[in-house]
Amino acid sequence: LIDRDLERLAAALNQYYTKQRYTVACALQHEEHPKESIANISHDLRTPLTMITGYAEVMRDIPNENTPENVQIIIDEAKRLTTLVNDVLDISKLQSGTIPFNGEVLNLTENIREILTRYTKLTEYKIIFEANEDIYVYGDALKLSQVVYNLINNALTYIGEDKTVTIKQIHIPAVNGKQNRVRIEVIDTGEGIEQSKLNDIWERYYKVDKNHKRAAIGTGLGLNIVKTILDMHQGATYGVKSQVGHGSTFWFELNIYHNE
Repeated sequence: LIDRDLERLAAALNQYYTKQRYTVACALQHEEHPKESIANISHDLRTPLTMITGYAEVMRDIPNENTPENVQIIIDEAKRLTTLVNDVLDISKLQSGTIPFNGEVLNLTENIREILTRYTKLTEYKIIFEANEDIYVYGDALKLSQVVYNLINNALTYIGEDKTVTIKQIHIPAVNGKQNRVRIEVIDTGEGIEQSKLNDIWERYYKVDKNHKRAAIGTGLGLNIVKTILDMHQGATYGVKSQVGHGSTFWFELNIYHNE
């Protein structure tokens, strides 16, 4: 990057912030507490933009700072911006009902396998999928993919020293006349969550530890998107088991589809 390119980048970032803040404000205008929501998102938008602008200025003004590492930081922070804006728009559309529920019979097991192909280049992590059979459910394939994707990303954010995330598919036999169920568990071995906070983590913008390092905070929307989507699926249940110092297990259950 040359000086002129960096100056253009800084100007473009300022325009981007203004545009995305307006986009987010429009998406949140029908919320119960829109001012509070906009304030939360504005802060999250401003943080990566400050990082990007700061590193761009350092690369412009200080010799030998135009390094691959600094460029990568700019790229990573830009991706954080994209994720944040997409999450805000997704949750707004889901809760306003503008995204229809497209129900179909789908192979949930294969759906998860396909999602995991997105992570093949993350060589620093190990993702294990344990499934003994292919299981079919009735649901919205795209939305359920988003549930699994968000739960995996959440686990990667709080991953433990073993750098491993385990996904388990469990077939739960019918009991007392109930349908057969499938349970999907996404397990990390990270810090874990205090018991008093487990009920709050599904709420929008809630962040387990606001003093935690920023890279592990996320947008505060991923789990709320999971909750919103699963609430759209009849009979779906979900939850989390966690212990401080021993990681967390996020799970959801759906009825297994039987062609009778």
